[in-house]
Amino acid sequence: MGIIIIMRKALRQLFILSLMLSISACGFSLRGSDILSSKFNSVILDSQQPNSEFTRLLNRSLEISEVEVMLTSPTEPGDDLPVLTIRNEQIINRPITVNPRARAAQYEIRLSVDIAFINSTVQLIEPETLFVERSYFEDIENIIGNREEVEIIAAEMRRELVNQLIRRLAAVEL
Repeated sequence: MGIIIIMRKALRQLFILSLMLSISACGFSLRGSDILSSKFNSVILDSQQPNSEFTRLLNRSLEISEVEVMLTSPTEPGDDLPVLTIRNEQIINRPITVNPRARAAQYEIRLSVDIAFINSTVQLIEPETLFVERSYFEDIENIIGNREEVEIIAAEMRRELVNQLIRRLAAVEL
């Protein structure tokens, strides 16, 4: 009976070891902040809406990535810190289907921001628009629940858009 227990433990350890080796051999790694912080230590964040929820989430994500965020331009002329410009944060809500009563039954929400990333005179990211789209059904009999659902969807979309921007910054070639 003792040999069977020892064999099971040995097989379990062998399985765990082979699983760890196969995962490391395929190139799998967790997403981390080391890629972003190794490219630049400080960033000037120039946001058109500095108090928006999107800007707050972006600021928090950059700080978690160990990137120092400055909200104003550097005063010293020798500083050539990269400038991340955020403009035109918009949420557009439009109907996409109509119910038999000729009222909107399904809506599409689109959250978009215009970004650019400049280091001195070099465009690291050309001006572009990042966006996220979602759709939801409106329940005519639950108006309060619909508003709460839209707020939850918008918060998720902001987080996804911030993640998209962080991945875009990580892909910058210096």
